[in-house]
Amino acid sequence: MSVGVPLLDSDHKTLIGLINQLHRSIGDEEEYAAVGSMLLALEEYAAHHFAREEKMMEACRYPLLAQHHETHGSFAGKVKALRARYDEDPTGVRARECQTFLNSWLIDHICTTDMNYRSWVIGHPGAEAAAQRVSLTGGGRRARQVDWARLRVLLVDDNVTFSEILRTILVSVGVTNLSAVHDLDSAKAVISHEPLDILVSDWHVGEENGLDLVKWVRRGPPDQARLPVLILSGHERMTNRDLALLAGADEFMEKPISARNLLLGMARLLEPAA
Repeated sequence: MSVGVPLLDSDHKTLIGLINQLHRSIGDEEEYAAVGSMLLALEEYAAHHFAREEKMMEACRYPLLAQHHETHGSFAGKVKALRARYDEDPTGVRARECQTFLNSWLIDHICTTDMNYRSWVIGHPGAEAAAQRVSLTGGGRRARQVDWARLRVLLVDDNVTFSEILRTILVSVGVTNLSAVHDLDSAKAVISHEPLDILVSDWHVGEENGLDLVKWVRRGPPDQARLPVLILSGHERMTNRDLALLAGADEFMEKPISARNLLLGMARLLEPAA
């Protein structure tokens, strides 16, 4: 399925990775939250990828750009319709339905339509540079300043599927040093023995409370106590944001999670104090 352009092949792997998470979420007790976050991430990441693809086509004056743009628009419209249905009734959109549509559409698109531009973009001077200028976070100053490849991240969530959705999003921007654990004891072991730049934890970790982990972090040695913490939750409303902040969290986000908001939120927490 390679189109011969590492940048675009990496994008395709990310999109397929998100689809794979749908399969893993089928029948899961948090299937609906996973579907919501996946649809948000897919909508944003597909738009990001399509924009990069089209910038490369513009740079090499690909003659079928208009048709390709129309095809991208069709896909984006279908994902937007799924999102609208989900927003109206989260229980009305199931993972299997989304997976069936995405598998047939995206894989067919990569294996047919995308293959047509290979000879135009491979080796074209300036094409990849044009694509690199398209940012998933919209070019925000904070996100541009984050060296994602050097970032050390710990994810704490008892739901493996949701952890993998977060991992897929973070890997797509270059994060490689990423640990994921599913209980508080494992999280404490990592925090105690490994240097970290940010902790992202769910509010509910099995029968445990992620806010207890935050309080434990803040009571630790100075380096540990200063660790930026982002709390996620699929159960509490935004009115409980204050509870997370009072426990010592730096930020609170409600599931479903937007890929763009996740990255911008992390970038904000990592920004050096003025």
